[in-house]
Amino acid sequence: MDLNTAEKRLSEQFGASIRRRRKTLGMTQEELASLIGSNRRFVSELERGKGTSYLGPALAAAEAVGMPISAIFEENAPQPSSSLPPA
Repeated sequence: MDLNTAEKRLSEQFGASIRRRRKTLGMTQEELASLIGSNRRFVSELERGKGTSYLGPALAAAEAVGMPISAIFEENAPQPSSSLPPA
């Protein structure tokens, strides 16, 4: 798998997922940024698939061994906060 292709695809999917979840929770980019100790610009870039360069190699490695990236996250998923609705 080409790393640039994997990175772009995963970054875009990751960003879109974060955006959908944030909007479902009725949260602004500013509010999310505050929760993660960052700023609105970072959240905006993240949601547009920018600033996630570390995700591409993870996807490429997982796919190289025949493992969907979702399996990695499902295995190590933290228990959801009881104050948030299910994703």
